[in-house]
Amino acid sequence: MVFKKRKTAWHYLLYALGEILLIIIGILIAVKINESVKQAEVAELRCTYLNELLYTFDYDIEDVEGNLRALDKWIPKIRSVFDGLQYDSLATVDSLHEKLGTVGNFIFFGQRSKTKIEELKFSPVNLIENRDLKNRILLYEDDKVSFIRLIERKYELIGEDLRQYYARNFRGFSYGPAVPLDIEVVAEDPYYFSLVLERLRMNYNLEDHYEALNDEQKAIRGLILEEIEKTCRD
Repeated sequence: MVFKKRKTAWHYLLYALGEILLIIIGILIAVKINESVKQAEVAELRCTYLNELLYTFDYDIEDVEGNLRALDKWIPKIRSVFDGLQYDSLATVDSLHEKLGTVGNFIFFGQRSKTKIEELKFSPVNLIENRDLKNRILLYEDDKVSFIRLIERKYELIGEDLRQYYARNFRGFSYGPAVPLDIEVVAEDPYYFSLVLERLRMNYNLEDHYEALNDEQKAIRGLILEEIEKTCRD
């Protein structure tokens, strides 16, 4: 006759504990896998974002450098008009109509990085782990670009006054050569003299601030590249 060992409450308890332990281990493994997947997704998101941010900064740098090249050409021409008005020799200025048209030219910073920086501000995911870089980018937008926009608004106000003046006193001005209806009237008009002087000052001012903005853009671009190498190295 074979006798079977009777299972005690202790055996059932050990069995139950074993089942619970297996469940816990399974949950922990699942959580770990889920965390790894999420980390991989976040890393990929950061890498994509940084590369897109770099692209927009490249565009911004090109735009500002184009503005600087334009101002570098415009300022001497406007200076010639200003000198001609100041010394009663406007009619003798060479390429006068072209230079008078240049006085009315307008320029602004066509920023492409703004949407990516807004994304950085409001994304539920921390898109840039480097806090110093993140803060520098946000300061770039909220301080330096905002200040440029303030200058450009003042610049545009002068531009509107010039457009109205040119509409009254010039023929067919469309940001090209400007032909006065009466050169003597324009040459002796103190209001036009004040507009040219203010435009010249604003161009010098914009040039200085665009140069500072361009320096900051290039510095941030270098830091973004470093972050890409760190974040996207795999």
